[in-house]
Amino acid sequence: MNSSRTEIDKWFIEGALASDDVATPEVWEAIFDADRQLVHTKIGPYGKLFLRPEGFVKRFYHHVYPLPVENWPITQQIKLYDGFCTIDITLDIRFQATLKYALNNMDILSDINGHIKTAYEDLLLNLIHKELQSLSDGAWVQKGVADIEKKISLAVSEMLILQNIQSQTLCTLKPSFEEFPDVQLAQESVYLCVLKKSFEFNEAKREELFHQQQEIENQNLEHKQKQLEQLNRDAELDRLKQAQDALNRKLLLEEKEKQLLEQFEIERRIHIEKVKQDNSLKEITLEADIESQQKHEASLRLAEQKTHVEVLAHQAKLKEKELEADIAKYENQQARWREAKDKIHAQQIAFEQRQKQLEFDTDVENQKRREQQRLEMQQESYKKRKESDIYLRREIELLALEKQRLELQLAIKDAKKQGDDNKPQIKNQPDNV
Repeated sequence: MNSSRTEIDKWFIEGALASDDVATPEVWEAIFDADRQLVHTKIGPYGKLFLRPEGFVKRFYHHVYPLPVENWPITQQIKLYDGFCTIDITLDIRFQATLKYALNNMDILSDINGHIKTAYEDLLLNLIHKELQSLSDGAWVQKGVADIEKKISLAVSEMLILQNIQSQTLCTLKPSFEEFPDVQLAQESVYLCVLKKSFEFNEAKREELFHQQQEIENQNLEHKQKQLEQLNRDAELDRLKQAQDALNRKLLLEEKEKQLLEQFEIERRIHIEKVKQDNSLKEITLEADIESQQKHEASLRLAEQKTHVEVLAHQAKLKEKELEADIAKYENQQARWREAKDKIHAQQIAFEQRQKQLEFDTDVENQKRREQQRLEMQQESYKKRKESDIYLRREIELLALEKQRLELQLAIKDAKKQGDDNKPQIKNQPDNV
């Protein structure tokens, strides 16, 4: 045995389930109403609480409170006989408050189920502990826990119905036993009952295991016997099938041999007649082929001679035309090249002249402008040097003129640069032409 689960624990649970199947337990049948609702009517200082009737129409002075059906699981663990037995308790309660209970607790209508759980949980646990603590001897070990579970379920339902709470309770007890401690005088009857049941359970389990092994061996022997019989039947069928197949093949071959002999004789006679006919046809065909071949060869020789003469004449004409075309093309190219070369040379000379004239005009214009500016600056400096505003304007004009001069210089440089870039292109154009 061990502290978690012993063989007697397994037997105890199985025995309890078996007793549930054999005996029909008494169950507290509660009639729940899933649509049960309370209507609170309040007009001024007057109020009234009643169940919601069918066809009810809610008004502004009505407050509806549902009384739902709710599941309430409770789990607890209790130790008996100085820790020798541990019982896990699972209590599954399905409950619903009645109108009378709601009338007695109108201040908690919004959470009436939560109030029931809080108010009666300790009372229910005390009731369960009281029932289990009353198990002073080990008689229940022999009978199982089904009667105890039924008793606790009825006691819980009775207690709740006395408080005007409808309920239906299912109690489940799962006992487990520790390793046997030193025997105490007060608990020796419980230990003896557990030992006795453990021995009976082990004996029943061994006997059941022995019967199961025998049944399995018998089933295996029977299965093997059936397999052997099936193999014998299959072998006999295979032999019969092979004999029938051999007989069928023999008859088929004999029939095929007879047909082949007849076919060979017919084909031999046909072949002799065909050879004779082919020989006569070949002689006639050969004579006709020789005659037609001679005529065809003569016509071919004449056609080839005529075609050869025409081809030579045509080739001579083509070569003459190609030569004339090449000469004309060469002369045309020479004329275009000379024309393009002269045109490019003239353009280059005109461009250089324009460039020189532009540089000269620009220098002359700049020189005149600088001289005029210098004279104007001298005159203005002597006349109106004291007038600061006019002096500043003049300075600004001088700066603007200087800026124009710099722009003209940049334009000249760009024009020179562009002319230098165009010169190689002009020189290379005749070669491309």
